[in-house]
Amino acid sequence: MRITLRLVTTALVAALGAALLIAGSASAVVGGTTDTTNRFPNVGVLQIHDGDEWFDFCSGTLVAPDVVLTAAHCTDFLQEVGEDGFGPADLRISFAAAPDAGSVYHYVDHIVVDPAWFSAGPCFGNSKQACLEPPHEDIALVWLTGDAAGITPAPIADAGYLDSLNLTKETFTVVGYGVDRFITGSGHSANPNVLVDGIRSYRDVTAITRQDLFPDRYVKITQSICFGDSGGPLFHGRTVVALNIWTFSWKCVGPDLEYRVDSAPAQAFLDTYL
Repeated sequence: MRITLRLVTTALVAALGAALLIAGSASAVVGGTTDTTNRFPNVGVLQIHDGDEWFDFCSGTLVAPDVVLTAAHCTDFLQEVGEDGFGPADLRISFAAAPDAGSVYHYVDHIVVDPAWFSAGPCFGNSKQACLEPPHEDIALVWLTGDAAGITPAPIADAGYLDSLNLTKETFTVVGYGVDRFITGSGHSANPNVLVDGIRSYRDVTAITRQDLFPDRYVKITQSICFGDSGGPLFHGRTVVALNIWTFSWKCVGPDLEYRVDSAPAQAFLDTYL
């Protein structure tokens, strides 16, 4: 779920518009449950302003009264106004389970992306070596223009939190607002047909202890996340232990990799800026 997949998500939602923003039994996390009881009120949807409309494109978690934790690849092009014209003013966040025109939206004061992210080499295709190796530290913080009143921030795991667990015995939960499923095609198709309902959803998952690469920075989990879930949390209980980052499949049907916030690079970033 790297930068190329963030752009795929934005293009998909923009192209589909309201036609596929359907409510009902569909749930944004693949195979997940719609959060009708507001179980995760501190998880929000990131929306980008393009033309006259706002589009969902990533997810994030309130970790301080006015700070949202998300992925670098969701916000690197928004940290400051670039050649594309996008900047912090083009981002807003809602913590409503199913945001609509009447929902509360929080606007952005400034964004800090892990500086190491900008020193990394280009990401291409679905190459883990090109897209996940250091210094691709896929973490960012978004400061709101004011506190998100009435919402309790989520705690962030301390250094080495996951190392203290027997991962195969634990249950984790992913949360996000992304693509529900591909009806036809995939994220690589010219004309994919996808279901997006714009509703916060969650799914309990387990860790896969056999690591492909970079075990000190990633944890591998069972199928769950898709485009638009990027930046959302992996919870252990109510504690954020990782961020939704990478899916192995353009149709979101395989396992996923989560960027560990308890890793040394993430902890250094959080200690510096949060």
